[in-house]
Amino acid sequence: MHKVPAKLILCSVCVQAMLLVSAPAQSGGNNVSGTPANGPAMSTTANAVAGDTTNYILGPEDQITVHVFAAEDIPDRPAQIANDGTVNLPMVGQVQAAGLTIEQLQTALVTAYKKYFKDPQVTVQVIDFRSQPVSVAGNVNTPGVVQLRGNRNLMEVIGMAGGLKADAGDSALITRYLSEGPIPVAGAFADPTGKYSVAHIDIRAVMNGKDPQGNILIKPHDVITIPRARMIYVLGNVTKPGGYVLTDNETMSITQAIALAGGWDHTAALKDAKVLRADGGAEREQIPANVKKIMDNKAPDLQLRADDILYIPNSVGKAVGIRGLETAIAVGSGIAIWH
Repeated sequence: MHKVPAKLILCSVCVQAMLLVSAPAQSGGNNVSGTPANGPAMSTTANAVAGDTTNYILGPEDQITVHVFAAEDIPDRPAQIANDGTVNLPMVGQVQAAGLTIEQLQTALVTAYKKYFKDPQVTVQVIDFRSQPVSVAGNVNTPGVVQLRGNRNLMEVIGMAGGLKADAGDSALITRYLSEGPIPVAGAFADPTGKYSVAHIDIRAVMNGKDPQGNILIKPHDVITIPRARMIYVLGNVTKPGGYVLTDNETMSITQAIALAGGWDHTAALKDAKVLRADGGAEREQIPANVKKIMDNKAPDLQLRADDILYIPNSVGKAVGIRGLETAIAVGSGIAIWH
């Protein structure tokens, strides 16, 4: 093993990295919402999906309209529920709204307006949901804050955040105020402050039906974080250059990685292959990997770790820098992700 400056590796890598910029990401069905994997990077408020709001509990900052039939002097202008949970309405003044469902508030307003009308008919509509925020961070297409509208489970909320990115990991980290009760999954624990319940949920197991119980109901103010998958990269003269997800295994052998990448082409210089490994410094460690000897069982099959780059050069063997390659991987500039 030896180290050389990042400016001196091999030249076809840059060409490969440039070609990969236009390669489509292969999500393998990971995009929950069906939106493209290269969707918007960030939004402060993602659009909540429409749905039944029968069980929606009103709260501070929600905006509602109240319409009283046959009462033309009462305008049905938007009214915001205040931080104390009340809403100020024509004629009846301050009315408690937070903590009630829409139907319960309608019933309360019928009683209130009976002072002024013989048989009032009242409808309440939420025009802006603001009181039940959930933060979704990490490897989703539109990380940010989404608003719950009634009961929503984990996969629905991930869909509201644009679905998983192609390089999303297998788990979701959920943090919840303990005042809302502990997260109802095995392995949930209280954080050292005693204020939060924390749990890891295997979202792949939920998606493939192995753990439907993991698709828990999400509560207001939950924080959902989707980490990036542990990956290795196979680049250079292979059929399917790109990133490959390490699923249940911590490592992957060179022969396994090459098989996933579809093998090499006729111009590949197998004896000059290298593993580029991040070791915490400014430069990657370069580990010679004579793939020809490995395939002929004349050399041990090296194990690749997360974030390793296996580079199969062209037989021309021109020198290149790997800074551009590392940057392309870091910013996700079109490198295909395979599952």
